[in-house]
Order: sequence, then structure tokens, then C-alpha cells
Amino acid sequence: MWENVRVNESKRDQNKKANRDALLASARTVLSQLGYGAATVRDIVRGSGLAPGSFYNYFHDKEAVFEALVAEIMEPLAEKLRTSRREATTVEAFIGAPFELAAKVALEDPENALLIARNQTIFRRIFYLADRKTDIQKDLERDLLDWTARGRLKPHDAALMAETMIALGVDLVVHVSLTPEIAEQRVAFLVGLFRASIEVETPR
Repeated sequence: MWENVRVNESKRDQNKKANRDALLASARTVLSQLGYGAATVRDIVRGSGLAPGSFYNYFHDKEAVFEALVAEIMEPLAEKLRTSRREATTVEAFIGAPFELAAKVALEDPENALLIARNQTIFRRIFYLADRKTDIQKDLERDLLDWTARGRLKPHDAALMAETMIALGVDLVVHVSLTPEIAEQRVAFLVGLFRASIEVETPR
């Protein structure tokens, strides 16, 4: 009897995950095509093939499903960004490796890059302009403060610097998604820009 209960629960969990994944896949397509302002919950449900009322079993509203899409992009990226800065031995690598990862989002994940480019206003608000800071923001601020304390970077406003770096990282994703051949040039420019601003000058 208990085995049957566990099997039924497992099937229900699988169905829930499949339904949620279908809604997210549809939302990614619809929001990339129509944009956040024009897209409706009805459009998302229609694309998923699920029953009209099923959406609200998984998401409260359109913003909630967009936040879930942002989380799918940013959670794995956050760990890669942490690792890239942890492994950096030079200021150039500390600044440059994260921007290279941002460019890779555009080059290797065009569907999500299009989602970001098509919905920049809401993406920026959720990602780095909200009252509650994301893990990516907090990690970057902490690393900037750490490198400053170790004498590798000039004293600066770490919160403002992190917000600026992230904002330009989003710009990088957008521009590279539209013009892939400029990726290397844009990364090099951003590295030079921030090195000039915060790198401690070595005595000649």
C-alpha cells in the first residue's frame, strides 16, 4: 500500500515539474517575441498546451514567471562568477573573467540572451535595481571590498561599483546577442575602463 502511495506521489511530482517546465518554456518564447508589456498570462498558457487555469497553480502572475526565468539564468551564472573571481590572480582577470562569462551568455545561450534583450527594463529591475540585492550583487560587493582591503584595488564605493559593473554586464549581453563579432572588443574595453578606475598603480 505504502509503495503505491509513494509511486503516486512521485508521478504527481513529475507531472508538476513537467507542467511548470512547460509554462516556463512557453513564457520564455512568448516574452521574447511579444515583450513583457504586451504578453499576457493567456498567451503563456496557450503556448504551454495546458488548461487555462493551470498557470495559477505554479505562479501568482506574469512577473512571478519572469522572475523564475531570471532565476534560471542567474543561479548557475552566480556560481561561475564567484569561481572566476576566486581563481583570479590579477586585477585584469578579476574584472575580465566575469565579463567574458556575460558575453558567453549571449554567444552560447541565444534564447535567454534574446529574453534579456527584449525585456531589459523588467530584467534590470529584478536583477539589480530591486530593494533586495541579488546574490550576484552581494558576492561582487564582497569581493570588491576584499580585494580593496588586500591593497589590490583603490578605495571606492563597492556597492555603486558593483551596480555599475552589473549594469554594463547586462549591456554586454544585449549588444553581443545582436552583434556577436564585437564580443572580444567590448570585453577588452570594459576591462580597460574598470582597471583605469580601481586598479592600484604599481610604482615605476
